Amino acid sequence: MPRRVWTNSQFRLWLAATGLSVPQAAAVLDVSERTLKRIRTDEEVSIKDSITAAAQSYLQASRTTVGTDAEQVDSWASQAGLADLCVALPYAHVTAITSAIARGWTSANSAKLRQVAQPIRMPQPETVSEFRLEWYATSDLPWGVECRVDSDGRPYRIASIERTLLELAAYEGFLGADDVVECFKGAQAAEQRPDMQMVRRKARERGPEIIEKVEYCFASRPWESLE
Repeated sequence: MPRRVWTNSQFRLWLAATGLSVPQAAAVLDVSERTLKRIRTDEEVSIKDSITAAAQSYLQASRTTVGTDAEQVDSWASQAGLADLCVALPYAHVTAITSAIARGWTSANSAKLRQVAQPIRMPQPETVSEFRLEWYATSDLPWGVECRVDSDGRPYRIASIERTLLELAAYEGFLGADDVVECFKGAQAAEQRPDMQMVRRKARERGPEIIEKVEYCFASRPWESLE
């Protein structure tokens, strides 16, 4: 009998690293929820190599930040303890200004504040360890969530470049126009440019109010050279 590529323990590590719920993971891997639950809990259940390949492919595809920008965000994640935060909040990812700070787009000081979002109805504590949390609603994971590994080799989750910009625009009224515009300009100056078509497409999916807010942020003209 050929040796399995992954053990069940390795599969559970993957599930924890992705922050996917059982229904989401089942959809990603194209298996039933019952099968996924059995793999997760029963060491005797064999994991097909096709499932392993799909899981590994999902992780790789999620890591859309590359080059020196990837080094920047992974280094900041390590210093800021994002891995600990993601362990404490198994379905959450950091987003908005926290993601922009990690990417070096803004001079804002995060201190102990972390802005986080999660896709399912779970408890939203005000604090975790030394972190003070601000929660943002979301329902469309897994789009735009990077399942990354920090510079210490620990997994964490962060909104992608495009999702970060979309959520900054969506919450501009709460976050403050000046801070959001600074983040947009910082994204323009970064080595890796955002996919603006994707930002606009995802904004349209959220409705006319979000489109209007996104276009308002684009109208500040940091994006002129990208069109």
